[in-house]
Amino acid sequence: MNQKRLLFYLAFAIYQLIAFIFTVMVDGHLDLLGLLRFIPWFKFISFLGVLLLLADVIWYWLDRKANSKRQDNLEKENIELKAKVYDSQEAVKIKAPAK
Repeated sequence: MNQKRLLFYLAFAIYQLIAFIFTVMVDGHLDLLGLLRFIPWFKFISFLGVLLLLADVIWYWLDRKANSKRQDNLEKENIELKAKVYDSQEAVKIKAPAK
């Protein structure tokens, strides 16, 4: 993985850690009605997680598309090189005198 992807996953791990700490702090210390004031925080944290997940899916799709294009270019170049080698071998056969 490249460094940008590792930094992204580090940010995602920090997000998960913060979400876990927040839920542990709230768990057991508040009754159900006491959680009502934290609902906007829950919404924000879950929305942030969805955005991070969506960013990762889009990043993966872009990388896959770029890799596919790169693979196609390499295959095309490989075919061209094979054709050049074949042409040069045929030229040598034609120039060589028959025995």
